[in-house]
Amino acid sequence: MKINNVIASLPLLGAAAAVEMTRYEPAANVEPAFAGYLKELYASAEDPKSTNTFTDMFTPQGKLIVLENVATGPAAIVKLKQALLPTAGNKHWNHLPNITTVDSQTASQKTYKVLGVIETRFDGGNCSQAYYSTRFTVTKDASGAPQLKPHAGNLVLYDDFVVEPSKSPTDIPCGTV
Repeated sequence: MKINNVIASLPLLGAAAAVEMTRYEPAANVEPAFAGYLKELYASAEDPKSTNTFTDMFTPQGKLIVLENVATGPAAIVKLKQALLPTAGNKHWNHLPNITTVDSQTASQKTYKVLGVIETRFDGGNCSQAYYSTRFTVTKDASGAPQLKPHAGNLVLYDDFVVEPSKSPTDIPCGTV
């Protein structure tokens, strides 16, 4: 699937409005700090003009994957982000994260899986939504605790592995659960 067919992508990009966390439901083994981390990450992703504020979440060799589009390192991540969410600001995203679980972990990393809805709005027109599943892998400190301080270079992987439907706009109006 080509980048222009990707639902401009997904949990990734959104409206500059505040990230809505009202549907957020973390599993018992998800640290409370992950909610704030996720909210800050989505806020940076949803800002069409954000570059360093978004990439400073990632490790130097961090990866952003949106379906089959892969970007490694800050320059490539910004390029992919801008291809998905134009800097002109005429497209807006709103992430509505829901079920959040721990997908996996090692001694040095922890991966969270977030299921949710991404709304896309175009100025003067359509508002539609898609469903997403994303994995976020963060580093752990020497004690084995996940590093969940935003903008601290600890995001190893942001992987939008499911976006359904994958084309934007979709036939699902905003507000449909």
